[in-house]
Amino acid sequence: MKMKLIGARYFNKGLAASVGDQLNSSLTTSLSTVRDLHGHGSHTLSTAAGNFVPGANVFGHGNGTTSGGSPAARVATYKVCWPEVGDGACMDADILAALDAAISDGVDVLSLSIGGVPNEYFEDGIAIGSFHAVKNGITVVASAGNSRPTPETASNVAPWIFTIGASTVDRAFTSYITLGNKKKIKGMSLSATTLSRRKYYPLITGASAKLDDVSKVDANLCELDSLDPRKAKGKIVVCLQGGGGTTKKGVAAL
Repeated sequence: MKMKLIGARYFNKGLAASVGDQLNSSLTTSLSTVRDLHGHGSHTLSTAAGNFVPGANVFGHGNGTTSGGSPAARVATYKVCWPEVGDGACMDADILAALDAAISDGVDVLSLSIGGVPNEYFEDGIAIGSFHAVKNGITVVASAGNSRPTPETASNVAPWIFTIGASTVDRAFTSYITLGNKKKIKGMSLSATTLSRRKYYPLITGASAKLDDVSKVDANLCELDSLDPRKAKGKIVVCLQGGGGTTKKGVAAL
């Protein structure tokens, strides 16, 4: 989605000081560039300020015109997260440096789609940096996180931050599986094709299709490279929740 981008900066000195020798040549494909090689930053920035795009859909579903919340806004992006190191790192020192730069650049609104485990305000880089931004007349909006509705999982809850959590959508992508005993199981699917109604497909667990050198735990979670194509072919593989994301499980089953 196109945006009116007027500036982009990156901050990684905090990361470099923290991981040191890990920053070898195999881990630095994006450590000296504002380019988003992961996709999360571009996705969330377009949600905030993407222009109008007609004909947007997901595999043919929900076709229509989409836009960000403020499509006429001019945006500046500040890169502080680095996916090459471990599971990704967003260091407080880099976050604070970026927030200071944004304040100096004169932004009007800060949208922070990052966060972590809830912490005391005076130990939380986002809370500290956001406090200084608010003192300079900047509105700060931040993600509540993706940890679901269990106690004490929301992040970025300092009272000077607008903390935003996801709700529901006004549409459903319902799909049904009919078992051999005629029982129907309701689920969701964005697949553009369906299986034949005239044929039954064996239903198996991931463990039943595992490669010989893979654990049953990894196979039931449908981790990448855990399933034997010969055992899974022509069958419906049931993957347990947990481990990797659902998209990755779909890739493994495919």
